[in-house]
Amino acid sequence: MNAGRLPNLIVAGVPKAGTGSLFHYLAQHPQICGSDEKEVGYFNYFNPRHHSGPPPPLESYMRHFTHCAGEPYAMEATPNYSYNGQPIIDAIRGTLPSAKIVLSLRAPVDRLWSEYTFQRELGNIAKMRSFEEYLDVLEHRKRDGSDLVPRDHLHGLYIGYYGDYVPLWLSAFGEDIRVVFAEELFRDPVTVVADLLRWLGLDADVLPQLDLGARNPTQHPRSVRAAHVAYSVKRAGERLRVLPRRVREPIRRLYVRANTGAPPERLSPEMRSHVQELYRESTQVTAQALAAHGYRDVPAWLQEESAHERPDQGHRP
Repeated sequence: MNAGRLPNLIVAGVPKAGTGSLFHYLAQHPQICGSDEKEVGYFNYFNPRHHSGPPPPLESYMRHFTHCAGEPYAMEATPNYSYNGQPIIDAIRGTLPSAKIVLSLRAPVDRLWSEYTFQRELGNIAKMRSFEEYLDVLEHRKRDGSDLVPRDHLHGLYIGYYGDYVPLWLSAFGEDIRVVFAEELFRDPVTVVADLLRWLGLDADVLPQLDLGARNPTQHPRSVRAAHVAYSVKRAGERLRVLPRRVREPIRRLYVRANTGAPPERLSPEMRSHVQELYRESTQVTAQALAAHGYRDVPAWLQEESAHERPDQGHRP
């Protein structure tokens, strides 16, 4: 029996920034073998805040790639690798020295709103009646210096402080990391995926054969309870490998049609401005770090912060 292999392509996040789409798009390429479940999460065990014991043996990681058949790349995608800092980065660099990293970013205000609607969709924050109440809880936690608690679903504000960790990824991986912007991925997936394939040294001529439709958009369920059950079943099925992907997809489409409703809340301009101000300094740090590593064609939310910091230079081309 094939004992599996270690991956050499990691989609490291951030959450709610298109990682599901990236995994799905790239895994269709004949020279990329995707893991048997998207979020393997092996390197989460290197986060001392969440795990005090030793990580599982590498063999447990390799088992997620037993179906691979010699493709140049084996890939997994775990979004919360991104914001868990230097221990995760060091573990990946030390364990997978030749790995390529894809890091996806999204305007932090939009990312936070998507996180909120997603957690509300799953019923994880049912006691919070509005985005304003949700944000108030997160701001109090940050002011109090409260540490992150696994699976409490209240990491949303913390994740958007990209300036705390994006420079660490860029410094650690250099030419072996590629930053993707979710806004561009959602608008023009063909161009973004083609650029990634060229960076990986792979044939981009297969693009017309790939399904580049949107993946895992946040739904607004008619029944939160039904959404929570469906999500639990989905994760359990992936973990236990009960249903193959070709069966899961039609079931997913049926569920979406049956339980999708209208969004019960909108992000007000006042709240948007407030959140932008919370992230302003961090976004400036992120823009500077990206510019220092050669990123010039960046989304407006990064250009605006860069111009705010250096008004004499204006927007980057």
